Amino acid sequence: MTNSKNSFILAGTIIGTLIAGTSAYAGSYQVKSGDTLDKISKANNTTVQHLKSQNHLTSDLIFPGQVLKFNTINNHTDKSKDKTEKYVVKLGDSLSKIANKYNVSVSALLKLNPNISSSDRIYIGQTIRVSGQTSGSSPSAKNSSNASYKVKSGDTLGKIARVNNMTVQQLKSMNHLTSTLIFPGQVLKVNAITSNPDKGKNTTGVYVVKLGDSLSTIAKRYNLSLSALLKINPNISNSDRIRIGQTIRVSGKASASAINKPSKSNKADQVLAAGAKYLGAKYVYGASTSRTDVFDCSSFTLRAFQSAGISLPRNSVAQSHVGKAVSSKALQKGDLVFFDTNNDGVINHVGIYAGNGQMLNASTSKGVSYANINNSYWGPSFVKAVRVLN
Repeated sequence: MTNSKNSFILAGTIIGTLIAGTSAYAGSYQVKSGDTLDKISKANNTTVQHLKSQNHLTSDLIFPGQVLKFNTINNHTDKSKDKTEKYVVKLGDSLSKIANKYNVSVSALLKLNPNISSSDRIYIGQTIRVSGQTSGSSPSAKNSSNASYKVKSGDTLGKIARVNNMTVQQLKSMNHLTSTLIFPGQVLKVNAITSNPDKGKNTTGVYVVKLGDSLSTIAKRYNLSLSALLKINPNISNSDRIRIGQTIRVSGKASASAINKPSKSNKADQVLAAGAKYLGAKYVYGASTSRTDVFDCSSFTLRAFQSAGISLPRNSVAQSHVGKAVSSKALQKGDLVFFDTNNDGVINHVGIYAGNGQMLNASTSKGVSYANINNSYWGPSFVKAVRVLN
C-alpha cells in the first residue's frame, strides 16, 4: 500500500514539474490554398523543421484544409534562450548549404545577415543568424521585398534571374526548385528591389580574370551567353584574348546605342562570338551544315554568320564572290579572308578576320581555332578578303 502511494505521489510530482517547467502551449492552423510550410512557420514564429517534427511530416508537401499543430512560446518560457538561432561557419560551408540545412532561402538568410555583402563570401568561424526576424532598420528589409514573375514562353531561369538581379541559385532556392526546368504560366517568387540601399555599391557586377579563365568559362559561371558577355564588354575585341587581372562586366545592360543601333562592329562581335562557341570542334571535309560538332571551313563561316542573320553560300569559292572586296591592309573584324593553300590558283579555305592579324577558322589540322593570317603558312597563301557586314 505504501509503495502504491509513493508511486502515485512520484507520478504526480513528475507531471506537476512538466507542467510548471514549460510555458509553451499548443496552437493549430488550417492550411489555405497557396500556403507553404515556410510561410506558415514564419507567421507562427517557428521553423519549418519544428513544424515538420511536430506534425510528423516527412516532406514539405501540405494541402488546403490540413490542420497543423505548432507550439507558441510565451515570453517568460526561458529568458536565457535567444529566439535567434546562430550558426558558426565551418570548412566546406557555403551560404546555400547553410540555408538548405535550416530550410530557409538564401535571400532570407541574407536578410537576416545584412552584414554579408556577397553571398559568395563567408569565412570559417563567422557567426551567421539562421532564424529570427530582420531588424526594422535593416536596409534589406526596407529596400527589398518578394515579388512574383509569371513565366512566358521562351523564358529560362538564367534570363529571369538576370532581369531581377539575382543568381539562378537564389531563384531556385527561393522557389524550392530542384532543376532548371520551368514552364509557361508558372509563377516564380523573385526579389523586387525598390530603392538603392547602398549608393556607393556598383550595381553592375564585375569579375577579375584569374589564371586559367576563358571568356566562355566566365560566361558559364554567370549564366550568360558568350555573345551577351561581349555585348556588355564592348572593349573586348577578341573573345580569345583576355588577360589575368582584367576586369570584366558580368551583369548590367549594354548601352542604349549598342542595343538600338547595331553597328558593324557589334555585328562582327556577334559573328565572332557565335563562332567562338565551337572552339575545339574537329574538322571534317564536307561536313553537313546541320552539324555543330564538326565543321569544314565554309560550313563554319556559314554557321557563324547565320547568328547575324546573314546567309552565305555553301563553299569557300562561292563565298569569295559575295560582299565587297577589301584590301588586306584595311581588314576589319568580321571580314571573310580567303586562301589558296595548294598554290593552284583556286581558293580552298576561308576564315573570319578577328582583328590583330588573327582569324577564326576551321582548319584541317586544328579544327575550330584562331590562327595568325600573316604567319609562314597562311601569309603566302592569302588571296583576297571580302566584307559582307553592312
